[in-house]
Amino acid sequence: MEPTTRITRRVTGVVVAAALALGGVATAVVAAPAEPARAATAEPEAPDFASDTYGDAWDYSNAADQNTDETGSATSISGGQLRVSLVPGDQVTLVQSVAGSLPAGRDGTLHPVDTSRYRSLSFSMDQPFSNQIGAVFWWTCREQTAACGGGITFPVTSGSTVYDLALDRGSTLQGKVPWTSSKVVALRLDPVIVPAGRSGTATIDWTRLHGTGGAHAAYPPGDHGSFSVAARPQPVVDSPNPSEGEDLATAQRRRPWEFANNPAAATGFGIASATVLRYDSSGMVARNAPPDLGDPQLQMPVSSFSGSEYHNLSIDYTYDGGYSLASVPGGGKVARVIWAASGSSIPQIGNDLLTYSGQNARPIDIDLTARDPLDEDALAPRLGWSGRTITQFRFDPNEDPSTVTWHLKSVHLRADPAAVGATTVRFHDAAWVPGTTADVAVQQTGSSAWTGIATGVSVEQGTNSVPFSLGSMPAGEYRVRVTMQHPGVGSQAATSPAVVDMTRDPSHDPRGSYETLGGGVGSVTVGGWSYDPDAASTVVRFYEGSTYLGQATTTLPRRDVQRGNPAAPSNSGFRTTLSLAAGQHTVCAYAINVGAGANTVLGCKTATVAKDVGHDARGSLDSAGAAGGSATLSGWAYDPDGAPVTVRVYEGATYLGAASTSLPRSDVQRAVPGAPLTSGWSRSVALTAGTHQLCAYAITVGPGQNAVLGCRSVRV
Repeated sequence: MEPTTRITRRVTGVVVAAALALGGVATAVVAAPAEPARAATAEPEAPDFASDTYGDAWDYSNAADQNTDETGSATSISGGQLRVSLVPGDQVTLVQSVAGSLPAGRDGTLHPVDTSRYRSLSFSMDQPFSNQIGAVFWWTCREQTAACGGGITFPVTSGSTVYDLALDRGSTLQGKVPWTSSKVVALRLDPVIVPAGRSGTATIDWTRLHGTGGAHAAYPPGDHGSFSVAARPQPVVDSPNPSEGEDLATAQRRRPWEFANNPAAATGFGIASATVLRYDSSGMVARNAPPDLGDPQLQMPVSSFSGSEYHNLSIDYTYDGGYSLASVPGGGKVARVIWAASGSSIPQIGNDLLTYSGQNARPIDIDLTARDPLDEDALAPRLGWSGRTITQFRFDPNEDPSTVTWHLKSVHLRADPAAVGATTVRFHDAAWVPGTTADVAVQQTGSSAWTGIATGVSVEQGTNSVPFSLGSMPAGEYRVRVTMQHPGVGSQAATSPAVVDMTRDPSHDPRGSYETLGGGVGSVTVGGWSYDPDAASTVVRFYEGSTYLGQATTTLPRRDVQRGNPAAPSNSGFRTTLSLAAGQHTVCAYAINVGAGANTVLGCKTATVAKDVGHDARGSLDSAGAAGGSATLSGWAYDPDGAPVTVRVYEGATYLGAASTSLPRSDVQRAVPGAPLTSGWSRSVALTAGTHQLCAYAITVGPGQNAVLGCRSVRV
C-alpha cells in the first residue's frame, strides 16, 4: 500500500446491514445522500484489521491487498480497485488459511481475526444487480468445514454503494457458528450470488474489517464529502527482521544460495527430476523432468547444523502458468522441504508450502520452530526441526506432474538477528501524518514485561530509528514493540517480525584484580585494582553472600597496572579494611559499572578473623567469705573503654547484687598497664544457711565482651 495515498470517491448511498436475518437475508437501511456541507473536524478512524495487522489497508493500491489466486472468478487489481467477475461461484477470500500447509505470509493461522475487536465488514462496491443477495462466510478452523463455519447474507443494491455488515448479530449460514465464538482464521466475501446464466462485473474501492467507532466507523481515512475520517497509525517494525540473521550457506560455504545470474551458487547441489535451463535475473530456471515429473529435488550441500539456531526459512520462487492444487498436470503448486536429523535415518518430510502465481507470488518466510513443520503423513519417528541437529537439507520446488518451468531466485536458512551490546530499531508509519509520535519497548523471550527504550519519539515520514542498548538488561532474545500515536486519533502497536539476540559488549565492563584478603583482629584488609573504560574511578563493593560489607574507591597509584593496561588511569588501586566477627569468612569483590556495560565479579577469597579482646572487661574475684547470714566477695576489675566497671554477683542464674569499682588497688595498677587506681570492688550478699556457689561478672563498657571474674564456694 502506498503510505500516503488516500483515494476519495463520492458514493451514492450507504447500506448498513442490521443484526437480524429476515427470510435468510440481513435487513438493510439506505442512508440519505450526503449533504454538501463539510465537517468541521475529522472523525477518528475506527480500528481496521488489515491496517492494524499487516500495516497495509485493503484499499487495493497494491497486489498484496488481494490474492487473486484465492478467488472464485476472474479477479484483478488496477487503478486502486478490485475488479471481480460476477458469475455463479464468485467469491473473494479476505483472510485465508489452507489445511495441510505450513502457514506463511498473511495466513489466518498466523494472523487470526480478534472477533471481539473487529465486528463489522464494510466495503464500497459498484455492481449492476438488484434484488440479489451477497454473503459473508467465516471459519474458526483451517479445514473450513461447515461445523466450524458461520456466515450472513445481505441484500445488494445496484450502483455504487457502501455496505456495513454487522457480523456479530446473528449467524445464519453453515454451522451458524457465531462471529464472536472464537478467533476467525478464514473469511470470505461473496459480493453477489449470481443466478445461473447471468454475469457482470463488480468494482470494490476498499474493504474494511473494522471495530467500533464514530458515526462513520465503516469508512477509511479520507475526505468523504460531508465528513472526513482521520487515519489511525499503521506502524510497521522494519528491523529487527529475519533477513538480518546469519545465513547458513554463507556461514558454511561463504556463498549464499542466491541464483540470479549466478550458477556458482548451485555448486555441490544434487539435482534430480529437473533440468536446469539457464541462470538469469529470475534465478535458476529449470523444468520438471523424468523420472518423477511431480517431484523435482534440490539436495543442498550442508554440514551438520543446529535447527534451533538456523530456523528462519525464506524462499524466493515463481513458476510459469497459473495456480492450482489439483493432482493433475498444471496443479500441485506446492513446494516442501525435507531434511534428515541426527539420530534417525528416516527423512523428515515438511508440510506443503503454498506457491502462488504471477503477481500473487511472494517470498515464502517461515519459522520452522514456531510450530510442527512436518506433513501429517510424515513417517515416524517425527523428530521435527526445533532442538535437532540437521544433517541433510533438501528443497522440492514443485509437485506439478508436468514439465512446468520454474524460477528459483534464492533459498536462505537464517539464524535470528544478533547484536553485541547495542543495535538500531527501525520502523515506519504506513499512514503517517504530521505530529505522529512513537514509544518503543522491548520484551525478553520468556518474560511478559515490556521495558521502554524510547518515548515520545517524533516520527518522520519514511524510515525512523532509535538505538537499543542492552545496558544493564540481561543478555538474551528481545522482541521490539512500537506504539504510535496520531494527534487526536489514537494509538496502535506493532511488534517486530523477529527477535534480536542481544549479547553483552564486554568492552565497556569494568576490569581488574582482587589481589589480597588478609585476616586480622576483628577485621580483614582487602586490596587490588580495577578500572572502568567509561569512568575516571571505580567503586568496588564487597559482599559475604548477600550481605554488604563495605566498599572502596580506586584512588591508589598502580603504575604496574597502567603499564599492562594502557587505558587504565594511574590511580587504579584500592585498599580498605572491613570489620568482621571472629571466624572464617569468604569475601567477594564486585567492580561497579558506570554507563554502558555491566558489573564485574573480581573474585572471592577466604580469610580467618581473630577475636578482638582489646575491648573486653577483665579482673579477678580475689576472695569470698561468709559471716552470719551473708557472704562478702571482693576483687578488682577494669575496662579499657572506661571506668567505673560494674561487677554483678550471681548464684547460678539468680542475680544477687552488684558493685562498682571504687576501692584503691595500687597493686593492680602496678601489674596491669592501663588499670586505674580505683579498680577494687567489694560486695556483701545475703544468703540462706548452707553451701553456695557464687560467681562474679565484670560488665563491659562500650565494645567488647563481659568477663567472668571467678566463682567461689562459701558455707553460711
